[in-house]
Amino acid sequence: YALTTSSTSCESGIMAEGTFNGASANDELPLLTKEQYLSSTSNDTFYLWVWLDKKETNTNTMNQTFKLSLTGSCTDQEPAKTYTEWGAEVDMYKRIDFSNISSSTNGQGLYVFKPTVNDTNPIYYYRGAVTDNNVLFGGFCWKIVRTTETGGTKLIYNGVSVNDECTATTGTDTQLASTSKFNASYNSPAYVGYMYGTIYTYSSKSSSNLATSYKYGNRFSYDGTNYHLVDTIDSTGTWSSDYNTLNNNHYTCFNTTGTCSSLYYIYYTSSSTAYYMTLTNGKSVEQALDEMLTSSSNATSSTIKTAIDSWYTTNLGAYEASLEDTVWCNDREISELNGWDPNGGDTTKLLYLAPYKRENSTYFPSLECNSNDAFTKSSSNGNGKLTNPVGLITVDEAMLTGGRQGASNSTYYLYTNQKYWLGSPSYFLYSSAYGWNVYSVGHLGNDNVGNASGARPSVSLKPGGTWSGSGTSSDPYTVSYS
Repeated sequence: YALTTSSTSCESGIMAEGTFNGASANDELPLLTKEQYLSSTSNDTFYLWVWLDKKETNTNTMNQTFKLSLTGSCTDQEPAKTYTEWGAEVDMYKRIDFSNISSSTNGQGLYVFKPTVNDTNPIYYYRGAVTDNNVLFGGFCWKIVRTTETGGTKLIYNGVSVNDECTATTGTDTQLASTSKFNASYNSPAYVGYMYGTIYTYSSKSSSNLATSYKYGNRFSYDGTNYHLVDTIDSTGTWSSDYNTLNNNHYTCFNTTGTCSSLYYIYYTSSSTAYYMTLTNGKSVEQALDEMLTSSSNATSSTIKTAIDSWYTTNLGAYEASLEDTVWCNDREISELNGWDPNGGDTTKLLYLAPYKRENSTYFPSLECNSNDAFTKSSSNGNGKLTNPVGLITVDEAMLTGGRQGASNSTYYLYTNQKYWLGSPSYFLYSSAYGWNVYSVGHLGNDNVGNASGARPSVSLKPGGTWSGSGTSSDPYTVSYS
């Protein structure tokens, strides 16, 4: 099922989605949660879509009776408390439409992230064309993005101060002097990682090398030396006939026997090419994905992490006592397996990660992060893999500030007329890993991790400091700690 704001599609404007799998009579499933707030002065229309999965073929679950009822209740929310350190007013009841860019009617100022309103430390964030979120720290200029779950203040780099003023708003002065690739290599899903572990690189075969009577299997057995295909189909000998019939038969030995010491998993196909990963030692595609994305060892730093760490050591290391060890999220959760699903996975579609879905489907940012992707210096609040408390802001945080995929926005404060990296992964194209950027016209977009873009480090100030200044470019905030 899906609850949407769209009257024409179950995949657009999603407010809630899920399945009834395992549900019993009188079970309750929440559709609108504390993440969605309704206005008391207008009507909001939602559409509930319910359908039977097209892949359902088990006759034991057919011919069932289904009925449901919709119920709900509304209560007023207490106004959010003002963030006293900045002395700013917070509009608790403004409903932000994250499917659109920031504007005078869709968020401009300081807001509270509504899922956190009742937390000990609610998250406050700046959005839109604001001019009072400038901070001078460590001799550099920064923009306040948001507060953290522990009451700190997360910042994004905005250049070198001139006479203690922060006047740069566009151009290369707003980022580090040198651009950086996110990762020097891009031919594996692992390279979406801010840090990464095991790498499985792709290979490909052209149609001329596939026009033979190979066997393709749905699964395999492994005897300690060789793989043996199970539930096989035989090639017709013509790739143009075979390539779109492999959704349930991704495994192959590229031979006629179905036995091999190295197994090949085809995850993407076209009429001219097959793209595949090589598996050894009894590994399956699920294990390969887990090693690359889900439980990565995070043993190797990305190219951009190395560049940011080097800059930090030279320029901010002496100020670390003022910084908190907060989370910089590199959310590698898979949202759509497609061709990477060995059981019905569509080999004409890509491997999508969760940040892509939030930006393109649900239109609601998340500030949660699973432990393996929560990059921190200490293992007490994250994965403990960072050397320094510095990272990149996420595409979700860029959504909060007013960014939107494909929609130009030259008025919100993340616009610099430059393209620079965010810390979120996006998808694996058939041959390349992609991550999120802010583009030169201000829109959020995806780029090959092997391309060079600007780098704008992010740090987080500890709570409890004494703030002075007004936050303007000529009078930026300064923070002192006793």
